[in-house]
Amino acid sequence: NPSIAMAATLFSSLFNIVFDYILMFPMGLSMAGAALATAISPIIGILICCIHLCSKKCTVSLHPIIPSIRKLVYSCQVGVSAFVGEISSGVITVVFNMIILSLTGNIGVAAYGVVANTSLVAIALFNGIAQGSQPLISKSYGTGQKKEVHEILRMALMTSLFLSTILIAFIYLCAPQVTAVFNGEHNATLAVYAEKGLRLYFLGFFFAGINIAGTAVLSAVESVKCAFAASIMRGFVAIIFFAFLLSSFFGMTGVWLAFPAAEFVTMLLTLSGLHQIRRR
Repeated sequence: NPSIAMAATLFSSLFNIVFDYILMFPMGLSMAGAALATAISPIIGILICCIHLCSKKCTVSLHPIIPSIRKLVYSCQVGVSAFVGEISSGVITVVFNMIILSLTGNIGVAAYGVVANTSLVAIALFNGIAQGSQPLISKSYGTGQKKEVHEILRMALMTSLFLSTILIAFIYLCAPQVTAVFNGEHNATLAVYAEKGLRLYFLGFFFAGINIAGTAVLSAVESVKCAFAASIMRGFVAIIFFAFLLSSFFGMTGVWLAFPAAEFVTMLLTLSGLHQIRRR
């Protein structure tokens, strides 16, 4: 029921945007109001998703049952790669801010804010491909239709490569315009850092698209170890390692290149896992 899923995401986000303003300014709650709006918005999405349980399309019925620790642990194993992908963004932000603050101070951190916020939009696009293909692959895998699994995998990877090419071209040509959206004070130093950062950082999306779609596929076909390894490598190990290593040699340029380097190394691991699926 994708229409309800889309409505839940849309109205949850709109609620967050609208009530951020209402709670912060008319009601005078400041940052506490913004935090409250963000905390409530997922509840709106959950309530909208619950509409499906009352519809004729629903094939799921809920009954009380004794919990199974074994099934719970297995579910966590399958879903841990998605968890790592979500939590890693916060860890990466903290690490990058610490490194950049020591290199260029507040202006550099502000420039990273431009890059990070722009990249969140790009990551959301690839997450859409991953989340759209994952249930289709799960269904085909569960019913033993290997040919369909390979076909959906091929389409997901090709779509990711096509989208990443468009994104990189767009950022390369429009980096000044993107930076200007965040640079209301027209700070020239901030603009220089952010424009260079966008062009270098976004090169990593050529590999990131494959990694995001690939780890979703690996989870869908129960390749838990490969999915977990790719997520940990991408979300923590490689990105932090390259951030410290490259920044020590190339300064801010090294910081921006840490993301492409980490995604490239992770892509090798992801492709290895996908190759094992094809052999299986």
